[in-house]
Order: sequence, then C-alpha cells, then structure tokens
Amino acid sequence: MLGFLAVFWMSFLIGFSGALVPGPVLTATIKEAGRQGTRAGPLVVLGHGIAEIGITVALILGLSSFLTDLTVRRTVAMVGGGFLGWMGLSMLYRLKSAGPDLTQRNQQPPQKHTAPILLGISTTLSNPYWFGWWGTIGATLLVASSSLGYMGIVAFMTGHISSDLAWYTIVSYVVSLGLSYNRGTWYKVTFAICGGFLIAAGVVFFRYGMSLNA
Repeated sequence: MLGFLAVFWMSFLIGFSGALVPGPVLTATIKEAGRQGTRAGPLVVLGHGIAEIGITVALILGLSSFLTDLTVRRTVAMVGGGFLGWMGLSMLYRLKSAGPDLTQRNQQPPQKHTAPILLGISTTLSNPYWFGWWGTIGATLLVASSSLGYMGIVAFMTGHISSDLAWYTIVSYVVSLGLSYNRGTWYKVTFAICGGFLIAAGVVFFRYGMSLNA
C-alpha cells in the first residue's frame, strides 16, 4: 500500500507540474468552459485521459521505439501543427462573425458532452511533444512503476490523470466564474488569446516537424 501511494503521489506531482504548462489542452478547456461551464474541465480531461490510457497500453505492448521514431514524430508534428492552426483560425473567425451573442451561453442550445471529450482527444494527439514525453519520460516512469506489478501501473496512471483533472477543473471553474460576472469583453479577449495561441502552437509544431530529419 505504501508503494502504491508513493507511486501515486510521485505521478500526481510530476503530472501536475506538466499540466501547469500552457498547451492545446489548456486552451481547449478555456474554450469549452465558455459553453459548458465548470464541467468542461472534467470532460476535456476525459478525452485527454482516453488518449493517455491508449498510449500507456501501446507502451506496455512495446511500442516505445515507434513513438520516438523520427518519421512518426515528423508526421505527427506537421499534421498536428496544421490541425491546431486550423482550430485557432476557426476560433478567431467565429469570434468575429458571432459578435456579441458569442458570450450568451445561456441562450445557446445545450452542448453535447461528446464535443469537449473529442476535443480533449484531438488536441492531445495533435501535440508532438506529448508523444515525445511519453516515448521518453513517460516510458521511464511506466517501467519504474511496473516494478510493483499492474497495481503500480494503475497507481501511476491514476495519479497522472488525477493531476490533469484537478488542474483543468480549477481552470474551467475560474473561467466560468469570470463569465458569470462579465460575459462580454473578458470572454472575447480570452477567446481571441486562445485562438492566437493555437495558431502560434501550430506554427511551432509544424516548424519542429520540418526540422526533423527522417
């Protein structure tokens, strides 16, 4: 039990420090919080967690070398960069075309829960650094936790996903709280910043992919 808790908290703290770094998943959470409120965080993390469980299974099956292959990383970086750039541009276009009604969340029809879940998956898989992290640091931590058997792996994944859940729930709550006080300029500025960030991230990812020699 002591070993389980040690792996859990180690994974939680490492994962939390990573979650604090701004990235596509954070931007997706802020974006969806304008539609879904506080529940956006857990729903985006659910999608993110599905991707993380999938890559964990892949590593257990011995695919770590595949994740660090230059051709794979180049493809993911370029395709993912293009996807993030498109997503950012669509956010800025929607901001301009929607006008003041963009922030009237209560007047919009209920949003499907699947939207932020799929967004969590897509923004995760479009990030080449996520693959790089799991192919190196993640694989190392997975091997270390597996010394306790499958319970060690469960502790590792539980701690890792719990850190994301805690942080992005806080983020979506704060964003939702801010919207309840100011649904106009504040949300539009935040929405525009997120769109710009995704475009910048897309350019960085695409250039990173171009720099890799397959």
